[in-house]
Amino acid sequence: MITNNYEIQCLEIEKMARASDEASFSRLMGMKTIRAERGYALTSMKISDKKHLNFLGLTHGAVLFALADHACSICGNSLGRKAVLIHSNINIFSNTRPGTTIEAEASMLATSEITGTLDIVIREEGAKILLAQCQSIVYFVEPKAVEGATPRVR
Repeated sequence: MITNNYEIQCLEIEKMARASDEASFSRLMGMKTIRAERGYALTSMKISDKKHLNFLGLTHGAVLFALADHACSICGNSLGRKAVLIHSNINIFSNTRPGTTIEAEASMLATSEITGTLDIVIREEGAKILLAQCQSIVYFVEPKAVEGATPRVR
């Protein structure tokens, strides 16, 4: 039985994360959410030699970014407002090979009425060595409600 608003928020975040995992691109890439809570997301993907490699046999950089973006989307939307990515950069430090499971961990660093700033780290599952680090900004399509304020009309 749900007893408070926090439990309701947690259920909504889990539902949103599942919907994100079930989106066509997420399924195509094999991305999954491990954990999602307000301002935080941990996602994973097993690297496949059939769909994730570049011509050198290493994980394509776009795969690392895709997993970072997936974590960013779940984290950004975990605050109860619709969020879309407007800026991101990624630094790739290392790579991985087929069969390896990688994880992206996104944390919301700061928010304003209209934007959120996130840090995302990508590692091999259970490893401390960074594969990549990403900094992203999301735009909140639905601005934070201010008590007594009149909603904007677009």
